[in-house]
Amino acid sequence: MCDLTFIARVSDGLIFTETWDGGKEGQAMAKYKQQAKQLLRHMNSFPPQCSIDTGAYVFHYITDGGIVYMTLCDQRYPKKLAFSFLEEIRQAFVEELAREFGTTDSLDYRQHIEAITKPYHFISFDRQITKRRNDYRDPTSTRALNRLNDSLTEVNSIMQKNIDDILTRGEKLEDVGRRANDLKDASKSFSKKARMINLQAMFRKHATMAIFLVFFLFIIWWKAC
Repeated sequence: MCDLTFIARVSDGLIFTETWDGGKEGQAMAKYKQQAKQLLRHMNSFPPQCSIDTGAYVFHYITDGGIVYMTLCDQRYPKKLAFSFLEEIRQAFVEELAREFGTTDSLDYRQHIEAITKPYHFISFDRQITKRRNDYRDPTSTRALNRLNDSLTEVNSIMQKNIDDILTRGEKLEDVGRRANDLKDASKSFSKKARMINLQAMFRKHATMAIFLVFFLFIIWWKAC
C-alpha cells in the first residue's frame, strides 16, 4: 500500500500535490510527512531515483523533467509495484501538464514548472493519485499482479539508502552551500570597503592639489590687482 504520495519540484521541494491514506492519519503519518518534506528539500542533491529505508516503511521516488514523484510504502510492499505506481503517476501528471500548459512540440514544461510560486498548484490532481492508489492497494490482487507483470521498470539497479544517512548528507551539502554564500558575501563586503578606501585616498590626494591650485590662482589674482 502506498500510504503517502507527493509530487514536487526537484529544485526546491515545492509541493504541487500530496495524498495520504485517510485510515492511517495520526502521529506516525505526521512523522513520515515531515521526513518526506525534508527529503524533498534536498532532492536536487540526490540520485534521480532511489528507495530510502526508514525502518518499517520505505520512501520510493523517481524524478523526471524537474519533478519528483515520491511515495511511502510498507517495508513488505513489493518494490517493483511501488515504482510501477510511480511511473503511472508520472505519465498521468505529464498529461495534466499538457492540459494545463498546452501540447505544442516546442513547449518547455520545465520552464512553466520552475515559474510556479505557490505550493499545491496541482492540488486537484490528488484525485488521480487516489484512483490509481486504490488499484495498487492490495499487492496480491489480480489487478496489482497484472500491473506487476506489465511493468517494464527494472528495480534491481535502483539504489537503496538509509534515511538518516541521506538526510545527514543533505544537511552537510546545505552547510557547504551556506558557507559558500557567507564567503561570497564577505568577499563582496571586502570589495566594497576596498573601493571606498581607494576613493577616499584619491579624494585626499586631489583635494590637496585643488587647494594648492586655488591658492596659487588667488596669489596671481591678488598680485594683478
